[in-house]
Amino acid sequence: MGARLLALCLLMLAPLAAPRATRADGVPRERSAQRIYSRAKTTWIWPKPRATTSPLGYVRVGESVRLKSPAKTPGPGCAEGWYAVEPRGYVCAGRTSTLDANDRAVRAVQLLRTRDALLPFSYALSNGSPMYSRLPSREEWLREERWLGEPGTFRPQSWGNRGHERLAEARTVARDSDVPWFLKEGDSAGAASREDLVRRMIPHGSMLAYTRVFEHRGRKFALSSDGTVVPADRVRPYRESKFRGSELGRGVDLPLAFVRQKPRPRWRRTADGDLVAAGEWLPRTLVAISPQSAIVERGGRRYFETRERTSDGITLFIRDDDATLVTRRDGAVFGVRKQEKWLIVSITQGTLVAYEGERPVYTTLISPGAGGVPVAGRDPVKWSTTPLGVFRVGFKHRAADMSPEQGDERSFWLAEVPWTQYFQPPFALHTAYWHEDFGEPMSAGCVNLSPYDGRWLFEWTDPKLPPDWNGVGAGAENGTGTRIVIVR
Repeated sequence: MGARLLALCLLMLAPLAAPRATRADGVPRERSAQRIYSRAKTTWIWPKPRATTSPLGYVRVGESVRLKSPAKTPGPGCAEGWYAVEPRGYVCAGRTSTLDANDRAVRAVQLLRTRDALLPFSYALSNGSPMYSRLPSREEWLREERWLGEPGTFRPQSWGNRGHERLAEARTVARDSDVPWFLKEGDSAGAASREDLVRRMIPHGSMLAYTRVFEHRGRKFALSSDGTVVPADRVRPYRESKFRGSELGRGVDLPLAFVRQKPRPRWRRTADGDLVAAGEWLPRTLVAISPQSAIVERGGRRYFETRERTSDGITLFIRDDDATLVTRRDGAVFGVRKQEKWLIVSITQGTLVAYEGERPVYTTLISPGAGGVPVAGRDPVKWSTTPLGVFRVGFKHRAADMSPEQGDERSFWLAEVPWTQYFQPPFALHTAYWHEDFGEPMSAGCVNLSPYDGRWLFEWTDPKLPPDWNGVGAGAENGTGTRIVIVR
Protein backbone atom coordinates (compact mmCIF):
# COMPACT_ATOMS: atom_id res chain seq x y z
CA MET A 1 0.00 0.00 0.00
CA GLY A 2 3.08 2.29 -0.14
CA ALA A 3 5.59 3.57 2.39
CA ARG A 4 3.47 6.63 3.22
CA LEU A 5 0.47 4.52 4.24
CA LEU A 6 2.72 2.13 6.14
CA ALA A 7 3.82 5.06 8.31
CA LEU A 8 0.42 5.13 10.03
CA CYS A 9 1.49 2.37 12.37
CA LEU A 10 5.26 2.72 12.75
CA LEU A 11 5.95 4.65 15.95
CA MET A 12 8.87 6.85 16.84
CA LEU A 13 8.70 7.76 20.48
CA ALA A 14 7.70 11.38 21.08
CA PRO A 15 5.58 11.29 24.22
CA LEU A 16 2.87 13.73 25.19
CA ALA A 17 2.65 15.94 28.23
CA ALA A 18 -0.03 16.00 30.89
CA PRO A 19 -1.70 19.40 31.36
CA ARG A 20 -0.74 21.52 34.36
CA ALA A 21 -1.22 25.19 35.12
CA THR A 22 1.66 27.59 34.43
CA ARG A 23 2.38 31.27 34.93
CA ALA A 24 2.43 33.62 31.97
CA ASP A 25 6.24 33.39 31.74
CA GLY A 26 6.09 29.60 31.41
CA VAL A 27 7.33 28.75 34.92
CA PRO A 28 5.31 25.92 36.52
CA ARG A 29 3.12 27.17 39.36
CA GLU A 30 4.12 24.12 41.34
CA ARG A 31 7.85 24.73 41.84
CA SER A 32 8.62 22.06 44.37
CA ALA A 33 11.86 20.21 44.95
CA GLN A 34 9.63 17.19 45.41
CA ARG A 35 9.36 16.77 41.62
CA ILE A 36 11.93 15.74 39.05
CA TYR A 37 11.73 17.29 35.56
CA SER A 38 12.66 15.72 32.26
CA ARG A 39 14.98 17.81 30.11
CA ALA A 40 15.55 15.21 27.42
CA LYS A 41 13.16 13.94 24.78
CA THR A 42 12.40 10.93 26.98
CA THR A 43 13.22 10.27 30.61
CA TRP A 44 12.67 6.61 31.42
CA ILE A 45 11.18 5.27 34.63
CA TRP A 46 12.77 1.96 35.68
CA PRO A 47 11.48 -0.68 38.11
CA LYS A 48 14.73 -0.67 40.12
CA PRO A 49 17.52 1.90 40.60
CA ARG A 50 19.28 0.70 37.45
CA ALA A 51 18.53 0.65 33.74
CA THR A 52 17.22 -2.68 32.46
CA THR A 53 15.68 -3.88 29.21
CA SER A 54 12.08 -3.15 30.24
CA PRO A 55 11.21 0.31 31.60
CA LEU A 56 7.96 0.85 33.46
CA GLY A 57 7.20 4.02 31.52
CA TYR A 58 8.50 7.51 30.81
CA VAL A 59 7.96 11.25 30.97
CA ARG A 60 8.80 13.64 28.14
CA VAL A 61 10.90 16.80 28.08
CA GLY A 62 9.56 19.53 30.34
CA GLU A 63 7.27 17.14 32.20
CA SER A 64 7.78 16.11 35.79
CA VAL A 65 6.87 13.35 38.17
CA ARG A 66 6.49 13.56 41.93
CA LEU A 67 9.23 12.09 44.13
CA LYS A 68 8.48 9.60 46.85
CA SER A 69 11.42 10.96 48.78
CA PRO A 70 14.04 13.70 48.20
CA ALA A 71 16.75 11.22 49.17
CA LYS A 72 18.90 9.73 46.41
CA THR A 73 19.33 5.99 46.01
CA PRO A 74 22.72 4.74 44.77
CA GLY A 75 22.71 2.41 41.79
CA PRO A 76 24.72 1.45 38.72
CA GLY A 77 24.66 3.61 35.59
CA CYS A 78 23.73 6.86 37.34
CA ALA A 79 26.57 8.84 38.90
CA GLU A 80 24.29 11.44 40.47
CA GLY A 81 21.95 8.88 41.98
CA TRP A 82 18.43 7.57 41.45
CA TYR A 83 15.17 9.05 42.74
CA ALA A 84 12.13 6.95 43.66
CA VAL A 85 9.04 8.44 41.96
CA GLU A 86 5.28 8.11 42.30
CA PRO A 87 3.57 5.73 42.15
CA ARG A 88 6.48 3.38 41.41
CA GLY A 89 9.89 3.18 39.80
CA TYR A 90 13.12 5.17 39.68
CA VAL A 91 14.49 8.04 37.58
CA CYS A 92 18.17 8.74 37.10
CA ALA A 93 19.24 12.29 38.01
CA GLY A 94 21.70 13.98 35.71
CA ARG A 95 21.81 14.25 31.93
CA THR A 96 18.11 13.71 31.20
CA SER A 97 16.47 15.13 34.33
CA THR A 98 16.68 17.91 36.89
CA LEU A 99 15.04 19.01 40.13
CA ASP A 100 15.33 22.62 38.98
CA ALA A 101 11.94 23.97 37.87
CA ASN A 102 13.74 27.12 36.69
CA ASP A 103 15.86 25.22 34.18
CA ARG A 104 15.46 27.17 30.94
CA ALA A 105 14.49 24.16 28.83
CA VAL A 106 11.93 23.09 31.44
CA ARG A 107 10.41 26.59 31.49
CA ALA A 108 10.29 26.86 27.71
CA VAL A 109 8.52 23.57 27.18
CA GLN A 110 5.69 24.62 29.49
CA LEU A 111 4.30 26.47 26.45
CA LEU A 112 4.36 23.21 24.48
CA ARG A 113 2.11 21.37 26.88
CA THR A 114 -1.04 19.59 25.93
CA ARG A 115 -4.59 20.68 26.56
CA ASP A 116 -7.10 18.63 28.48
CA ALA A 117 -9.22 17.63 25.48
CA LEU A 118 -9.98 14.72 23.17
CA LEU A 119 -7.17 15.97 20.94
CA PRO A 120 -4.29 17.08 23.16
CA PHE A 121 -2.86 19.35 20.44
CA SER A 122 -4.15 21.26 17.47
CA TYR A 123 -3.21 19.48 14.25
CA ALA A 124 -2.57 20.43 10.65
CA LEU A 125 -1.48 18.89 7.34
CA SER A 126 1.72 20.25 5.84
CA ASN A 127 1.74 21.72 2.34
CA GLY A 128 5.55 21.63 2.58
CA SER A 129 7.09 23.95 5.14
CA PRO A 130 10.23 24.70 7.14
CA MET A 131 10.28 24.13 10.89
CA TYR A 132 12.28 27.12 12.09
CA SER A 133 14.45 26.81 15.20
CA ARG A 134 14.01 30.53 15.82
CA LEU A 135 11.87 33.28 14.39
CA PRO A 136 12.98 34.19 10.85
CA SER A 137 13.19 37.66 9.44
CA ARG A 138 11.16 38.44 6.35
CA GLU A 139 14.31 38.19 4.24
CA GLU A 140 15.14 34.80 5.75
CA TRP A 141 11.73 33.25 5.15
CA LEU A 142 11.61 34.56 1.58
CA ARG A 143 14.97 32.89 0.99
CA GLU A 144 14.15 29.59 2.69
CA GLU A 145 10.67 29.23 1.15
CA ARG A 146 11.35 30.53 -2.35
CA TRP A 147 10.96 27.09 -3.91
CA LEU A 148 7.80 26.09 -2.01
CA GLY A 149 5.26 28.11 -3.99
CA GLU A 150 2.95 30.83 -2.78
CA PRO A 151 1.89 30.66 0.90
CA GLY A 152 -1.67 29.42 1.23
CA THR A 153 -1.46 27.14 -1.80
CA PHE A 154 -1.08 23.38 -1.89
CA ARG A 155 -0.77 20.60 -4.41
CA PRO A 156 -2.74 17.33 -4.38
CA GLN A 157 -1.68 14.47 -2.15
CA SER A 158 -0.20 11.30 -3.56
CA TRP A 159 -2.52 8.30 -3.86
CA GLY A 160 -1.28 6.73 -0.61
CA ASN A 161 -1.79 9.97 1.34
CA ARG A 162 -5.22 11.05 0.16
CA GLY A 163 -6.86 9.67 3.28
CA HIS A 164 -4.73 12.06 5.33
CA GLU A 165 -6.47 15.17 4.00
CA ARG A 166 -10.09 14.09 4.63
CA LEU A 167 -10.45 16.47 7.59
CA ALA A 168 -7.93 19.14 6.47
CA GLU A 169 -9.48 22.53 5.78
CA ALA A 170 -8.24 25.19 3.36
CA ARG A 171 -8.06 28.03 5.86
CA THR A 172 -5.42 29.84 7.88
CA VAL A 173 -5.56 29.32 11.62
CA ALA A 174 -6.40 32.29 13.82
CA ARG A 175 -3.91 34.01 16.11
CA ASP A 176 -4.51 33.10 19.77
CA SER A 177 -1.28 34.05 21.55
CA ASP A 178 1.58 36.53 21.83
CA VAL A 179 5.08 35.63 20.69
CA PRO A 180 6.44 33.06 23.20
CA TRP A 181 8.99 34.55 25.56
CA PHE A 182 11.74 32.10 24.65
CA LEU A 183 11.59 33.07 20.95
CA LYS A 184 12.31 36.72 21.55
CA GLU A 185 15.73 38.17 20.77
CA GLY A 186 16.47 35.34 18.32
CA ASP A 187 16.35 32.59 20.95
CA SER A 188 14.90 29.07 20.60
CA ALA A 189 13.20 26.57 22.88
CA GLY A 190 16.34 24.59 23.58
CA ALA A 191 18.96 27.33 23.83
CA ALA A 192 19.29 31.03 24.63
CA SER A 193 20.66 31.53 21.13
CA ARG A 194 20.80 29.33 18.06
CA GLU A 195 22.74 29.80 14.86
CA ASP A 196 20.85 27.40 12.59
CA LEU A 197 17.55 28.72 11.26
CA VAL A 198 15.81 25.64 9.85
CA ARG A 199 15.79 22.57 12.07
CA ARG A 200 14.04 20.41 9.49
CA MET A 201 11.34 20.48 6.81
CA ILE A 202 7.82 19.12 7.20
CA PRO A 203 7.39 17.17 3.96
CA HIS A 204 4.24 17.68 1.93
CA GLY A 205 1.66 15.29 3.43
CA SER A 206 3.23 15.00 6.89
CA MET A 207 1.47 16.41 9.94
CA LEU A 208 2.06 19.17 12.45
CA ALA A 209 1.00 19.21 16.11
CA TYR A 210 0.95 22.71 17.61
CA THR A 211 -0.09 24.48 20.80
CA ARG A 212 -0.63 28.11 19.80
CA VAL A 213 -0.56 30.59 16.92
CA PHE A 214 1.03 34.04 17.11
CA GLU A 215 1.99 36.86 14.76
CA HIS A 216 5.54 37.84 13.87
CA ARG A 217 6.38 40.60 11.39
CA GLY A 218 2.87 40.54 9.99
CA ARG A 219 2.77 36.75 9.46
CA LYS A 220 1.17 34.01 11.55
CA PHE A 221 3.27 31.18 12.92
CA ALA A 222 2.32 28.01 14.78
CA LEU A 223 4.36 26.82 17.76
CA SER A 224 5.02 23.13 17.17
CA SER A 225 4.97 20.56 19.96
CA ASP A 226 8.74 20.17 19.49
CA GLY A 227 9.43 23.89 20.03
CA THR A 228 9.95 24.89 16.40
CA VAL A 229 7.88 27.53 14.63
CA VAL A 230 6.01 26.84 11.38
CA PRO A 231 4.39 29.34 8.98
CA ALA A 232 0.65 28.94 9.55
CA ASP A 233 -0.08 29.71 5.90
CA ARG A 234 1.79 26.59 4.80
CA VAL A 235 -0.39 24.10 6.68
CA ARG A 236 -4.07 23.16 6.55
CA PRO A 237 -5.66 22.76 10.00
CA TYR A 238 -7.75 19.69 10.75
CA ARG A 239 -11.28 19.90 12.03
CA GLU A 240 -12.07 17.52 14.87
CA SER A 241 -14.26 14.50 14.21
CA LYS A 242 -17.28 14.37 16.50
CA PHE A 243 -18.00 10.70 15.86
CA ARG A 244 -18.21 8.50 18.92
CA GLY A 245 -19.40 5.02 19.75
CA SER A 246 -21.59 4.24 22.72
CA GLU A 247 -21.28 2.95 26.23
CA LEU A 248 -23.61 0.01 26.80
CA GLY A 249 -26.04 -0.52 29.63
CA ARG A 250 -28.65 1.74 31.19
CA GLY A 251 -31.03 1.21 28.30
CA VAL A 252 -28.46 1.08 25.49
CA ASP A 253 -27.78 -2.56 24.68
CA LEU A 254 -26.85 -4.86 21.84
CA PRO A 255 -27.96 -5.54 19.17
CA LEU A 256 -27.11 -2.20 17.56
CA ALA A 257 -26.45 -1.22 13.97
CA PHE A 258 -24.09 1.39 12.57
CA VAL A 259 -24.77 3.25 9.34
CA ARG A 260 -21.34 3.52 7.77
CA GLN A 261 -20.06 5.73 4.95
CA LYS A 262 -23.18 7.16 3.27
CA PRO A 263 -26.71 8.22 4.26
CA ARG A 264 -29.14 5.29 4.13
CA PRO A 265 -32.96 5.28 3.90
CA ARG A 266 -35.22 4.71 6.87
CA TRP A 267 -38.31 2.60 6.27
CA ARG A 268 -41.73 2.40 7.88
CA ARG A 269 -44.49 -0.14 7.42
CA THR A 270 -47.76 0.92 5.81
CA ALA A 271 -51.21 -0.32 6.81
CA ASP A 272 -51.09 -3.03 4.12
CA GLY A 273 -47.67 -4.26 5.28
CA ASP A 274 -45.45 -2.66 2.64
CA LEU A 275 -42.30 -0.76 3.55
CA VAL A 276 -41.89 2.81 2.28
CA ALA A 277 -39.06 5.31 2.68
CA ALA A 278 -39.36 7.69 5.65
CA GLY A 279 -36.27 9.90 5.58
CA GLU A 280 -32.69 8.71 6.01
CA TRP A 281 -30.11 7.72 8.56
CA LEU A 282 -27.00 9.93 8.48
CA PRO A 283 -23.51 8.40 8.14
CA ARG A 284 -22.11 6.83 11.31
CA THR A 285 -25.50 6.90 13.03
CA LEU A 286 -26.01 4.30 15.75
CA VAL A 287 -29.39 2.58 15.40
CA ALA A 288 -30.97 0.52 18.19
CA ILE A 289 -32.28 -2.82 16.87
CA SER A 290 -35.26 -4.56 18.43
CA PRO A 291 -33.90 -7.74 20.07
CA GLN A 292 -37.18 -9.61 19.69
CA SER A 293 -38.03 -8.76 16.09
CA ALA A 294 -37.97 -11.20 13.21
CA ILE A 295 -36.27 -10.15 10.00
CA VAL A 296 -38.78 -8.72 7.52
CA GLU A 297 -38.28 -9.67 3.86
CA ARG A 298 -39.67 -7.56 1.02
CA GLY A 299 -38.72 -7.75 -2.65
CA GLY A 300 -35.75 -9.99 -1.97
CA ARG A 301 -34.38 -7.56 0.65
CA ARG A 302 -34.09 -8.08 4.40
CA TYR A 303 -34.97 -5.41 6.96
CA PHE A 304 -34.31 -5.14 10.69
CA GLU A 305 -36.97 -3.72 12.98
CA THR A 306 -35.43 -0.95 15.06
CA ARG A 307 -36.30 0.53 18.41
CA GLU A 308 -36.55 3.93 16.71
CA ARG A 309 -39.90 5.60 16.02
CA THR A 310 -41.23 8.37 13.80
CA SER A 311 -42.64 11.49 15.45
CA ASP A 312 -46.10 9.89 15.31
CA GLY A 313 -44.91 6.66 16.92
CA ILE A 314 -44.52 4.41 13.87
CA THR A 315 -41.73 1.80 14.06
CA LEU A 316 -38.78 2.32 11.71
CA PHE A 317 -36.82 -0.36 9.82
CA ILE A 318 -33.32 -0.45 8.34
CA ARG A 319 -32.16 -2.67 5.49
CA ASP A 320 -29.58 -5.21 6.53
CA ASP A 321 -27.09 -4.28 3.79
CA ASP A 322 -27.35 -0.58 4.71
CA ALA A 323 -25.83 -1.05 8.16
CA THR A 324 -23.39 -3.13 10.17
CA LEU A 325 -25.12 -5.18 12.86
CA VAL A 326 -23.30 -5.58 16.18
CA THR A 327 -24.58 -8.43 18.33
CA ARG A 328 -23.64 -9.74 21.73
CA ARG A 329 -21.12 -12.55 21.77
CA ASP A 330 -22.35 -15.73 23.45
CA GLY A 331 -19.81 -16.48 26.16
CA ALA A 332 -16.42 -14.95 26.82
CA VAL A 333 -13.20 -15.82 25.02
CA PHE A 334 -11.58 -18.99 26.33
CA GLY A 335 -9.39 -18.19 29.30
CA VAL A 336 -11.02 -14.84 30.13
CA ARG A 337 -11.83 -14.56 33.83
CA LYS A 338 -15.30 -13.59 35.05
CA GLN A 339 -14.82 -9.81 35.20
CA GLU A 340 -11.69 -9.53 33.06
CA LYS A 341 -11.58 -6.75 30.47
CA TRP A 342 -11.12 -7.70 26.84
CA LEU A 343 -12.18 -6.36 23.47
CA ILE A 344 -12.97 -7.82 20.08
CA VAL A 345 -12.30 -6.18 16.70
CA SER A 346 -13.93 -7.36 13.46
CA ILE A 347 -11.96 -6.50 10.31
CA THR A 348 -14.78 -7.11 7.81
CA GLN A 349 -17.43 -5.35 9.88
CA GLY A 350 -15.20 -2.50 10.99
CA THR A 351 -16.45 -2.73 14.57
CA LEU A 352 -15.10 -3.02 18.10
CA VAL A 353 -16.86 -4.23 21.25
CA ALA A 354 -15.33 -3.95 24.71
CA TYR A 355 -16.34 -6.51 27.35
CA GLU A 356 -15.98 -7.06 31.07
CA GLY A 357 -16.31 -10.80 31.32
CA GLU A 358 -19.44 -11.62 29.29
CA ARG A 359 -20.94 -8.13 29.65
CA PRO A 360 -20.46 -5.73 26.71
CA VAL A 361 -19.67 -2.21 27.93
CA TYR A 362 -18.77 -0.23 24.77
CA THR A 363 -19.06 -0.48 21.01
CA THR A 364 -17.92 1.64 18.09
CA LEU A 365 -16.78 1.72 14.46
CA ILE A 366 -13.07 1.37 13.68
CA SER A 367 -10.95 1.50 10.55
CA PRO A 368 -8.75 -1.59 10.07
CA GLY A 369 -5.95 -2.10 7.57
CA ALA A 370 -6.63 -1.00 3.99
CA GLY A 371 -5.40 -4.39 2.77
CA GLY A 372 -8.48 -6.17 4.18
CA VAL A 373 -8.35 -9.63 5.76
CA PRO A 374 -4.75 -10.90 6.03
CA VAL A 375 -3.66 -13.78 3.84
CA ALA A 376 -1.43 -16.55 5.22
CA GLY A 377 2.12 -16.14 4.04
CA ARG A 378 1.81 -12.42 3.26
CA ASP A 379 3.61 -9.90 5.46
CA PRO A 380 0.84 -7.86 7.19
CA VAL A 381 3.11 -4.79 7.30
CA LYS A 382 3.84 -4.89 3.58
CA TRP A 383 0.21 -5.61 2.66
CA SER A 384 -1.34 -3.15 5.18
CA THR A 385 -3.49 -5.75 6.92
CA THR A 386 -4.51 -5.93 10.56
CA PRO A 387 -3.26 -9.22 12.02
CA LEU A 388 -5.75 -11.84 13.23
CA GLY A 389 -5.32 -13.42 16.64
CA VAL A 390 -5.39 -12.87 20.39
CA PHE A 391 -3.01 -10.22 21.73
CA ARG A 392 -2.52 -8.02 24.78
CA VAL A 393 -1.86 -4.32 25.19
CA GLY A 394 1.90 -4.05 25.54
CA PHE A 395 2.73 -0.35 25.76
CA LYS A 396 0.55 2.78 25.89
CA HIS A 397 1.48 6.32 24.81
CA ARG A 398 -0.65 9.37 25.46
CA ALA A 399 0.73 10.64 22.16
CA ALA A 400 3.73 9.97 19.94
CA ASP A 401 4.98 10.58 16.41
CA MET A 402 4.54 7.78 13.88
CA SER A 403 7.13 7.33 11.15
CA PRO A 404 8.89 4.55 9.26
CA GLU A 405 12.18 6.36 9.92
CA GLN A 406 14.22 7.74 12.80
CA GLY A 407 15.95 11.09 13.32
CA ASP A 408 15.46 14.62 12.04
CA GLU A 409 15.84 13.64 8.38
CA ARG A 410 12.61 11.66 8.23
CA SER A 411 10.76 11.89 4.92
CA PHE A 412 7.30 11.36 6.44
CA TRP A 413 5.56 11.35 9.81
CA LEU A 414 2.25 11.70 11.62
CA ALA A 415 2.68 14.09 14.52
CA GLU A 416 1.75 13.29 18.13
CA VAL A 417 -0.81 10.54 17.40
CA PRO A 418 -3.00 10.39 20.52
CA TRP A 419 -4.09 7.47 22.71
CA THR A 420 -1.80 4.86 21.15
CA GLN A 421 -1.90 1.28 22.47
CA TYR A 422 0.50 -1.26 20.97
CA PHE A 423 -0.62 -4.89 20.93
CA GLN A 424 1.68 -6.44 18.28
CA PRO A 425 4.26 -3.82 17.26
CA PRO A 426 4.14 -2.10 14.86
CA PHE A 427 0.35 -2.57 15.17
CA ALA A 428 -1.67 -0.51 17.62
CA LEU A 429 -5.04 0.93 18.49
CA HIS A 430 -4.87 4.73 18.17
CA THR A 431 -6.82 7.86 17.38
CA ALA A 432 -6.79 8.98 13.73
CA TYR A 433 -7.32 12.75 13.63
CA TRP A 434 -6.95 12.96 9.85
CA HIS A 435 -10.12 11.11 8.80
CA GLU A 436 -13.49 9.96 10.12
CA ASP A 437 -14.27 7.14 7.69
CA PHE A 438 -14.65 4.76 10.62
CA GLY A 439 -16.09 1.44 9.61
CA GLU A 440 -14.06 1.49 6.35
CA PRO A 441 -10.56 0.02 5.79
CA MET A 442 -8.18 3.00 6.01
CA SER A 443 -4.99 2.22 7.89
CA ALA A 444 -1.68 0.50 7.26
CA GLY A 445 -2.75 -2.24 9.67
CA CYS A 446 -3.41 -0.37 12.90
CA VAL A 447 -6.90 -0.02 14.35
CA ASN A 448 -8.01 3.60 13.80
CA LEU A 449 -10.37 5.18 16.33
CA SER A 450 -12.14 8.52 16.66
CA PRO A 451 -10.80 10.99 19.26
CA TYR A 452 -13.55 10.18 21.77
CA ASP A 453 -13.31 6.41 21.29
CA GLY A 454 -9.52 6.50 21.41
CA ARG A 455 -9.45 8.24 24.77
CA TRP A 456 -12.29 6.15 26.23
CA LEU A 457 -10.52 2.90 25.41
CA PHE A 458 -7.13 4.24 26.52
CA GLU A 459 -8.54 5.08 29.95
CA TRP A 460 -10.46 1.80 30.18
CA THR A 461 -7.72 -0.67 29.23
CA ASP A 462 -4.86 -1.92 31.39
CA PRO A 463 -2.22 -1.04 32.31
CA LYS A 464 -3.41 2.32 33.61
CA LEU A 465 -1.27 5.36 32.91
CA PRO A 466 -0.14 6.78 36.28
CA PRO A 467 -0.56 10.53 36.93
CA ASP A 468 2.19 12.65 35.30
CA TRP A 469 3.49 9.77 33.18
CA ASN A 470 3.37 9.97 29.38
CA GLY A 471 3.78 6.28 28.61
CA VAL A 472 3.39 3.00 30.47
CA GLY A 473 4.31 -0.60 29.69
CA ALA A 474 2.48 -3.77 30.67
CA GLY A 475 4.09 -6.32 32.93
CA ALA A 476 6.12 -6.15 36.15
CA GLU A 477 4.52 -3.81 38.70
CA ASN A 478 2.21 -2.24 36.11
CA GLY A 479 0.17 -5.42 35.64
CA THR A 480 -1.06 -7.38 32.63
CA GLY A 481 -2.28 -5.64 29.51
CA THR A 482 -5.89 -5.95 28.36
CA ARG A 483 -6.61 -8.77 25.91
CA ILE A 484 -7.41 -7.82 22.29
CA VAL A 485 -9.10 -10.35 19.99
CA ILE A 486 -9.04 -9.61 16.26
CA VAL A 487 -11.29 -11.69 13.99
CA ARG A 488 -12.34 -11.60 10.37
